[in-house]
Amino acid sequence: MTDVNLPKVEDLDVDDLASLPRGYRYELHDGNLVVMTPSTYWHKLMAQRLLLMLHAAGFRWVLQDTGIRGDRPRDCRIPDLGVLKKLPADMNDSNLPASAFQLIIEVVSEKSPNGEYRQKAQWYAERGIVEYWIVDRTPDRAPEDAVVHLHHLTLGAGEPAYTRQRSVLLTELEAEFRAKGEA
Repeated sequence: MTDVNLPKVEDLDVDDLASLPRGYRYELHDGNLVVMTPSTYWHKLMAQRLLLMLHAAGFRWVLQDTGIRGDRPRDCRIPDLGVLKKLPADMNDSNLPASAFQLIIEVVSEKSPNGEYRQKAQWYAERGIVEYWIVDRTPDRAPEDAVVHLHHLTLGAGEPAYTRQRSVLLTELEAEFRAKGEA
């Protein structure tokens, strides 16, 4: 294994993440550096299918590993997929404000859960992202399918939170999107 030389973690901010060694995904959680391992092939395949489905449905800017800036310089998240409202003016940016996104999708990493159901959901809700989907394994762990939990932002008791609208198999969601496209 090669040595990885990082700047002092307490000095890192969101803009510094682009200069870190390639081959890893990095997030800053309230100033704490989080290094994420590469995803499984099931994870990659589900993200690809969702990207292609949304793009075919007319969502122009569906992107992988989109950086979302938090409220502070030392806070950002990188969801698996993000649907932008429009392309950024500066195409050299790695991280955009949450207001740039209309939908965020997280695929659950089975061997390294990253808080998709609670921490990430709360973080995205607090930043006003209207839709949030969580993609997880089916109960029988089918290698070719997933359960997609579709959530919509609500203001319950004054606090932003997501309300699950429904859960559907990815194969069924793809069929729904195809049918809408053919209509």
